[in-house]
Amino acid sequence: MLTGTQEELVTELVVLWQQPTTRAMIPVGLLGFDGRTYRFEYLSAAATAEGFRPLLGFKDLGVAYKSDELFPLFHERIMDPSREDFVRVLEDLQLDPSTATPWEQLVYTGGGSEGDTLQVTPLPSADEGGWTCAVLASGLRYLQTKSVRSELGESPVYSEDEFEAVLMSLSPGDRLTVRREIGNDYNPDAMLLFTKEGHLVGYLPDWLARFIAPSMKAGDPWPIARVERVNSPAAGWHLRLVVSVKGSESIEVAAKRLRAGGALDY
Repeated sequence: MLTGTQEELVTELVVLWQQPTTRAMIPVGLLGFDGRTYRFEYLSAAATAEGFRPLLGFKDLGVAYKSDELFPLFHERIMDPSREDFVRVLEDLQLDPSTATPWEQLVYTGGGSEGDTLQVTPLPSADEGGWTCAVLASGLRYLQTKSVRSELGESPVYSEDEFEAVLMSLSPGDRLTVRREIGNDYNPDAMLLFTKEGHLVGYLPDWLARFIAPSMKAGDPWPIARVERVNSPAAGWHLRLVVSVKGSESIEVAAKRLRAGGALDY
């Protein structure tokens, strides 16, 4: 999901699980790789999330698992090189199909597909004056079926062609405005992404919106979001828009809250 050499800096991914009733993507674990050893451990939310059961191969919520090879549960989310679209999809994500490692694929793609109940995403990392995180924008398909409200007013319901035109007008580095959605009973902290022209292009992932919310309520400045990459329609809606988000909160404070559960407990 990153660009340039940023993937070299990614050593931990948040493992998200989709709650079947609410459809919430809940952070339940951390998957790490130091270049030699893979590790997996559960977050405290795994013990409290309604309906959650231990993941295949990780039956004990209190164990830190290690392996010299990528765990089967996550390896099955890596694209098979024999797939007809393997080269096209990886090139679409700016990866070299001949050299891309399983870890790089997880970092760039989230390791899931539309309808999958598991996904991974990079942890926020230290940046000048705070933290930064690259994520896949969510809810893009939703914006073609229903209007949503923010302090900027009611959003239009886009046709597929209209929404595609908005996406294709974006360029890497374009700034996006972050605004709260009004009237979202499921996630009161839901955050929307708007272009400078006021076009709604997606949501921040729910876990990141909840992660950001405490610092915003404490009076910190709104996070800054920018376009990292717009992928072609062939990538699927869940991979269309990659954005970078920068917050001013101390990375030490933010990381402590994430690892302890905190705002990520559901």
